[in-house]
Amino acid sequence: MEEDKLLQAREFCREVRELALKYDLPFFVVTEGASATSNNGCAAVKNARDNHIKWEEVNGHDPYEDWSK
Repeated sequence: MEEDKLLQAREFCREVRELALKYDLPFFVVTEGASATSNNGCAAVKNARDNHIKWEEVNGHDPYEDWSK
C-alpha cells in the first residue's frame, strides 16, 4: 500500500475515534491499511473486532499493531 493512502486511512480512523468520543459510543472501524476500536462492553463491536483479528492473522498482519503512537 502506498504511503499516502496509508496515512489517509490512519487519519480517517483518528477522525472516527474523535467522533465516537464526542458521542460517547463504542466503535470498530476498518479500512484498507488501518483500523481502530474503542469498546466498553458492546457485544457487536467485540464480535466485529474479534473477527477482524482472525482475518489479520490469516492475512499476515499484526492485529495488535498500535500505529496511533
